[in-house]
Amino acid sequence: MNSRVFAAVGDRPVRHAGQSAAGNPVYSCFDFRLASDLPLDDLALANPGDRRPVVTVRAGPVRERLPDSKEEIDGLQIAGPVALLTIPGVARFLLDRGREIVVDPHPGVSERKLRLFLLGSALGILCHQRGLLPLHANAIVTGRGAVAFAGPSGAGKSTLAAEFQRRGYRLLADDVCMVDFAENGAPVALPGIPRVKLCADAATRFGLDCSLLDPVSEDTAKYHVPTEGLALTQGVPFRRLYVMSRADGDRPGDIVRLQGEQAMAALMAHTYRGFCLAPMGLHERHFRHCAAMLRSVRVYAAARQWGFDHFDREVDRLERHLGEDDPA
Repeated sequence: MNSRVFAAVGDRPVRHAGQSAAGNPVYSCFDFRLASDLPLDDLALANPGDRRPVVTVRAGPVRERLPDSKEEIDGLQIAGPVALLTIPGVARFLLDRGREIVVDPHPGVSERKLRLFLLGSALGILCHQRGLLPLHANAIVTGRGAVAFAGPSGAGKSTLAAEFQRRGYRLLADDVCMVDFAENGAPVALPGIPRVKLCADAATRFGLDCSLLDPVSEDTAKYHVPTEGLALTQGVPFRRLYVMSRADGDRPGDIVRLQGEQAMAALMAHTYRGFCLAPMGLHERHFRHCAAMLRSVRVYAAARQWGFDHFDREVDRLERHLGEDDPA
C-alpha cells in the first residue's frame, strides 16, 4: 500500500475534538457542520474554531406521510420546505429546511447501510434545500482549480480519482461533488467526505487488501478507503468537468468540448438526485446555477477505453488534457 495515497487500513485520520451543545460529535461536511447523535465515522470531526452553520442529525420517529404532500416520487414526498424520503428496508428521513435530518431507521437495518443512505441520498436532498448544486462526480485539485469527472455507474470515476491522487493530486470529492457559488457568481467545488469507494479489482490494483477494508454495504462489492490526512475545509474554484464514456472499438476515444445546450444538458443529467428538483420546485434555480457554472467551467465529453490494460495510457491522456491552458 502506498501510504502517501491512502491512510493506513484500519486507521482513521487525526481528528479535532468537536461537540455540539448537546454533547454530540460535530463533523465537517461541505460548507456546514453536522451535529449528529448517530455515528458518522466516514466524516472528520470539525475543528473547535469552525464557525460554519450547523445541521443537526438525530434519530426519532418519522410519520409515513406528510399531511400536505400531493404525491410521492421515487420515495420522496414534499410539503413546502420539508421533505420526507423513504428508503424501503432502510429508514425514513425527514429533511427540514436544510437545517435538520430526523432519521427513523427500519428495524434491523445495519449501521453501515443506514449511514450509506444518510450520507448519500438524504444528504444530497438536504443540500438541494440549502441552495447547493450537487453533481454526481468525483473531483481533484489541480494547480488551476478543481477538475471533476462525471459519468454513468461503472465509468471508473472513483478509480480515476484515486489514480490522480496517487500521481500527487489532492482528492477533493468522491461520488458527490458539491458546488456553491461565490459572491461574484463563480462556482466553487466544496470538499467532500475524506474517503474513496473502490471496487475490489481497483482496490487490489492499488495494493490494498479488501479483507481489511470496510464494505460500503452488505450487498455491494465496493469498499471504503480512507484518504490520507484531514479533509479540506475550504472550497476550490471549479475549472473543468469531464463527462466520461466508453470509447467504441479498440482505439482511444476523443475529448471534445461541449458548449451551449450540450454543456447545459450534461450538467443537468449529472446533477445528483436530480429527481427531487421538480417536486421541490427547484427547476428554475437549478437552471440558473447550471448557467452560472458554464460562464467559467468548461465541460468536456471524454471517451476512454475500458479495462486496466488501457488504464494508465488513458489517464496519461486525461492528465495531459487537464494540464493544457483553457482556450481563449
